[in-house]
Amino acid sequence: METHIDAYVRQADGNCIKVMLLNGRPRTSLQALGFSAGEADTLTLPVADDAAKATVFIRLRDLGVAFSAGREWCPADVFDHFRDGGLLQGAYLRVAWRTPQQFTVTMA
Repeated sequence: METHIDAYVRQADGNCIKVMLLNGRPRTSLQALGFSAGEADTLTLPVADDAAKATVFIRLRDLGVAFSAGREWCPADVFDHFRDGGLLQGAYLRVAWRTPQQFTVTMA
C-alpha cells in the first residue's frame, strides 16, 4: 500500500526530535507544536525526557507525520520502544527507503 506523506521524523534518539518536510503543508501545524526551523527543510523540537517525547510522537502521528525506519535506534524503533513500554498506543506510519528518492510507507 503506497501512502502519501508530507513529513517524517528523521531523528529522535537524543533530546530533540527532527522532522523533515517533504513540502510546506505541515509547517504551520508543526510550528504550533513548538517546532522551529533548523537545517534546510527540517524542523526541530527539544524534549526534556521520554514522556515528553512520547507525547510529541502522539501528536505527530495524529498529524500524519511518518516515522523513519532504518539503522539502529531510528525513529520507528523509538516509537516501537515507547509503545512496548506503555508510553503510547496505536499504529503509526513507517517510512523506509528503497533508494534515496524512492520510499515505502506502511502502517506499523
